[in-house]
Amino acid sequence: MSRQNTSFSDELDIESPELVPIISYPHFSAEEYSDRIAEMRSLGVGSLMVGNGRSIVKGLSIAGKGWVGLVLRARIGSRICALKIRRTDADRSTMETEARLQIIANAAGVGPRIEGHTKNLIAMQYAEGQSISQWVRTASVNEARRVTRSVLEQCYILDKIGLDHGQLSRLDRHVIVPDKSEDSACIIDFESASMARKTNNVTSAAQSIFLHGTVANHIKMLLGETDKDKAIRKLREYKRSRTPGSFEELIVSLPI
Repeated sequence: MSRQNTSFSDELDIESPELVPIISYPHFSAEEYSDRIAEMRSLGVGSLMVGNGRSIVKGLSIAGKGWVGLVLRARIGSRICALKIRRTDADRSTMETEARLQIIANAAGVGPRIEGHTKNLIAMQYAEGQSISQWVRTASVNEARRVTRSVLEQCYILDKIGLDHGQLSRLDRHVIVPDKSEDSACIIDFESASMARKTNNVTSAAQSIFLHGTVANHIKMLLGETDKDKAIRKLREYKRSRTPGSFEELIVSLPI
């Protein structure tokens, strides 16, 4: 086992004993564990990082935990990436579909860039920053306008290419705002994405930002009250036509 202190966290060799219950979570299987170590090596992953994360699993602080996988920071050569590891109890046997859909989003300029993937793993660009629900508590008026427009523009791109994210009614879990003020917000986590259903990215995100929930409450304090009747009317018009014109009319109806 190798361990060193980094600016990110504690860095552990992928075969470190502490990581065994994480790599084969939540039900240990020697075969699954061995397969995943081999897959990490095929992607060039040499170490994983714990500490300073958003979730606690088996006593370790990691970057994220969902119904499909766990996310840890990983070192691939000199780069720090995010590594999503499929849970052994996930509702799917492979990460292939999620990776494929995220690659489609990437081609349109949305989502963390995929670095590589295997049956059980997705390596991608690490989205550094705060969740939008944390960020909005200290955002300025100008930052709020820039970031909310960025989110909606990315959602419109996803609508145009026919890819429904599926979870943007819960923006707090699926949008990261980078620490650098000039960077755009980053939509993450495509595990529920689909190109087989009607897209609702703009409508889901707009309601979460401006009409209902924690983010909307803070945005109201920063940007003022949204004319809900007008916004809902423009959302319905957009949902019917999904044209550039209807999207711009929606944007104009919002306090940004």
